[in-house]
Amino acid sequence: MKGTMKKVSLLAGMVSCCAMLSGCLTHWIEDSTTRLQVENRSSQTIVGVDILAEDGSGYKTWIRDTIRTGEKSRVYEEDLVGTFRMRIRTTKSEYKFKNLELDGGSEYMVVSDSSKGLSYSFR
Repeated sequence: MKGTMKKVSLLAGMVSCCAMLSGCLTHWIEDSTTRLQVENRSSQTIVGVDILAEDGSGYKTWIRDTIRTGEKSRVYEEDLVGTFRMRIRTTKSEYKFKNLELDGGSEYMVVSDSSKGLSYSFR
């Protein structure tokens, strides 16, 4: 009786472990959401990061934080995977970017000054 219970317990542990790992692996392979954190290395204060709606009707705010020079936003998650247009709003102006590629998962964006006003890169 003891031997049977040990085998059943061991089998149950193995099955639950496999179930957890398969969930983690599919999350890595098929991530349908993107988590974004923004670091501001520019000389301007960022007041929002927006993504153009799929139907082109208008921008949807993704990052709502006020991000001063040298600060980071909180992490925000949205159901965004694909190629988008992005707008970064600052206290001085707004900057639009085409072809923002989001593959899902976690993204860390660094915004800095450039000759065109602002630029971004992913780390």
